[in-house]
Amino acid sequence: MVDEKTLGELLAHNLQRNPGNIVIPTVPNLKLNPSILGVLPIFEGHRNENPYTHLGELDRKCTALFGKTNDLDNIKLTLFSHTLGDAPRDWLKHLQGGPFRTFEEVAKRFLKRYYPETLTIKLRSEITGIQQESGENLQEYYERFTRLCASCPNHNLTETSILDQFLQGMNDLDARLLQCSAGGSFNDMTPSQLRMLIETNAEGMRGRGGIK
Repeated sequence: MVDEKTLGELLAHNLQRNPGNIVIPTVPNLKLNPSILGVLPIFEGHRNENPYTHLGELDRKCTALFGKTNDLDNIKLTLFSHTLGDAPRDWLKHLQGGPFRTFEEVAKRFLKRYYPETLTIKLRSEITGIQQESGENLQEYYERFTRLCASCPNHNLTETSILDQFLQGMNDLDARLLQCSAGGSFNDMTPSQLRMLIETNAEGMRGRGGIK
């Protein structure tokens, strides 16, 4: 017979997971219970997981649960270890350099561990060398491009630079059509106007059945 723990026992175990090298702040009226812990994102440390995405999801969940309060960073610091799977939690438990008193300190260490500089270099290279693939329409190309940029928010490339890379990687037909929709030239457009033009044309592909 499997010895399963009750929800109450699991919660009690969960409440003790904050590692000793984090100074847990006092947040008025913050009560950890299954309704809160059950909706938090979980980061297991797998290679296909993006720590930026995890931190962003944690921020969205906390904002939805508690609103835009001045205590939001303290709430995230309190909850952070509860969003980690076994391996990342063990890393946090043995993290050197503490005690850590702010969420910013912990988040920086988390990103350094799970988003190394080598990955930033790799993804930045993919952004600057992006090419529209054979058989890939504008909508599909733009969606792949935006996902790639979102996966590397610290790429340190300007909006003008990444949009230029996008244009350089387009196939000849889509590039000509986009240029025609711009009146023959992109030179008089701001980066925000150019992105809107790309999005409008890409969305047009969806309207014409370009995405299955």
